[in-house]
Amino acid sequence: MEKTDLNLENIELPPRGRRLNWVDLALVLGGVVGIYIILAFGTFWLLEQWPHERVLMYLNAFMTQVSFALLIWTLKKARHWTWADFGWQGVPVRMIISRVLGLYALTWVVNICYAIALFNYGFTPPETDVYSKLLGQVSWYTLILNLLLAGVLAPVVEETLFRGVIFGSLQAYFGKWTAAVISAAIFSALHFQAYGFLPRFVLGMILVYLYDKYKSLYPSMGLHALNNIVATLIAASVLIE
Repeated sequence: MEKTDLNLENIELPPRGRRLNWVDLALVLGGVVGIYIILAFGTFWLLEQWPHERVLMYLNAFMTQVSFALLIWTLKKARHWTWADFGWQGVPVRMIISRVLGLYALTWVVNICYAIALFNYGFTPPETDVYSKLLGQVSWYTLILNLLLAGVLAPVVEETLFRGVIFGSLQAYFGKWTAAVISAAIFSALHFQAYGFLPRFVLGMILVYLYDKYKSLYPSMGLHALNNIVATLIAASVLIE
């Protein structure tokens, strides 16, 4: 029997998904911004009626992901797309595992260098930071909530939206690298964390690279999940100590 070469270059990958026109893309971006605005105002209003900040922050975080998922589902139904059109294409784990782990190590190098630079300038994250509040007072159930939110929901929903829809559509108009920069900037900015913009932007670029290379969202979902899970566990262990 003739041996088969398993190199990526010799494997025919499925075609990329469909693209949105300018009007549809503007509506999607407007929907993303609208979700953030509506949920933010709703959360602030509820704080005046029911002052349980951490509960409302968790509710806001989960509602954001659910709203994004509904936006994706609405787009799927309206445009008669399949999940493959969003980038949900299978790819063998053995093809991606070493690259995903290597790029994850690169994100650590970026984060460490960035943290050292901030420390040298005397900057520390504000105590009002939403992520610090969500991870504060760690218990087993808040840890499970954080892992579910950051390690499962966010990678699946955000990769589908930011890489599969936004980057995929922008690429048709601006080209690969300009679309990558724009989508990564949007991805980072919408986390509303100024001091973490740069490392999250780099992460966004790496996630775009994985999606573009393998024509699949699964590698970027894997890296996104790994990044969030490890960060959550480290933050929890530090707070417990």
